[in-house]
This record gives sequence, C-alpha cells and structure tokens, in this order.
Amino acid sequence: MKKPTIAVVFGSRSTEHDISILTAIAAVIKPLELSQKYHVVPVYIAKDGQWYAGDKFKDVAFYQSGNVPELLEKETPVSLAFHKGLTLVRSTRLGRKEIPVDVVFPATHGTHGEDGELMAICEMANVAYVGCNVESSVIAMDKVLAKQVVSAQSIATPKYCAITNHAYEAAPEKFHKQINGELTYPLFVKPAHLGSSIGITRVASSQDLANAIEVALHYDTKAVVEEGVENLVEVTLPIIGNDELTPAILEEPLSSSEDFFDFDKEAHRQ
Repeated sequence: MKKPTIAVVFGSRSTEHDISILTAIAAVIKPLELSQKYHVVPVYIAKDGQWYAGDKFKDVAFYQSGNVPELLEKETPVSLAFHKGLTLVRSTRLGRKEIPVDVVFPATHGTHGEDGELMAICEMANVAYVGCNVESSVIAMDKVLAKQVVSAQSIATPKYCAITNHAYEAAPEKFHKQINGELTYPLFVKPAHLGSSIGITRVASSQDLANAIEVALHYDTKAVVEEGVENLVEVTLPIIGNDELTPAILEEPLSSSEDFFDFDKEAHRQ
C-alpha cells in the first residue's frame, strides 16, 4: 500500500524563519519519518519566497553551512500546481518531476504562513492540511483582532491600547498620554501580527514606553500595548479534531511566574 505523502512546509519570508527550520526538522519531519507510515517531503521556503523541495532540506547542516544563498543558486525551485489537489512541480533536464501531495503540514512561524496565508493556499488547492483553518489563523495572529473577538464573547483579557504606525507617527504624544492615563505598569508592547516574542518589550515605567513602541512598529504596521498580568501562569493546550475535539495534556512551559518567555528561551527549547 502506498504511503501518504506529507509535505512539511517551513521557512518563509518571516522574522521567525530560522526557528521555523528547527521546528520542522526536529519536531515534525523526524517524528513523521520514524513512524514509517508516511512519505515525507521537506518543502523549504527561502527568505526571498522561492519554494524548494528535496531530502537535503531536512538536514540541519544545510542551514548551518553559512552559505545557504549560494547553495540555493544550484537548486531548482518548485512550483505549485492545483490539479486534483496540490502538486509540487520541478523542471529538470529530463522533463517535469511531479510530487502529488496528500497532506500539508505547516511548520512555518509568524507572517506569510502561520497567519493564514499558507492555509489559504491549501484551501484553494483543496488539499488536506494540519492546524487551524484560515479564519482562526487570521484572528489568532492579529493580537488586536483577537482581543476584540474575545471581548465580544465576554472573555476577560488584559486592558490594552492598539496603535497603527501611521497614527503614531502623526501624534505620538497622544498615545503616550492615553496609555499613561488608562493603563497600569508594567506593560507589554508587542507587534500585532508577529509570533514568538520578537519585537516584544516589557516596560516598567513611562520613560521606556516610546522606545518600546518604536521597536514594535519597526517589525509591524500595528502594535498593541497591554497591561502585564500578575501571578501569571502560562499554559499550552494542543487540540486535535474538527467536529469532535480531543485536547492533549496541558503543558506549562514557564518555570516560574516571573519568567518572560522570550525568543532566546523558545530557540533553546527547540
């Protein structure tokens, strides 16, 4: 019996490009291959947006070489064909090589992947994929939109202020006054659309507020400033299923309530 083909997609034009590579290789590709139930195809999206596929892209040494751009110049990118699902197509001297995909496993982080863009491609191609659908990905990735949605359902969320790049450039003092008048320190200032903790700053006093906002808006066109939560307990609860949902074991990734789970800690856990 033919094994199902799973395309594990990672990389992409995101500030979290590198952490996505580690996630894909260590947490997705290796376990899938160890199960011996699937034909696993690594699909690497380079920082310029080109797609590549092949076994060499599941070797972490390829990315640790220090000359990935030069190595990619010797590779032929793949294109996507929407024909009875999703097919990876590579042109060779002998013609076209086609790899029909049964399931897409997104291992991208942040923008151009985790934010619903990759899921939308899968929906258009009518191919099965792992993870959240387009709508939930869009909502979850936009921290301001997520707060508006949960607030509409009377779910408690820390007090916050949303800032757009254009509005802040026009009147920064207006936002400083609003934040200092309505929110209580410590605050967290975050890019609205990024994942992990890139561009996030913990602000203990008003003197550091302006710099934190500028950092967040360097990475995004929208930022969110929200109150910190005292005695915080962070948990992660993976859920699988569509119509019938099955929760996994509840995970507490932080060692204490005082920790800030920053990008360095996440990279170390990978």
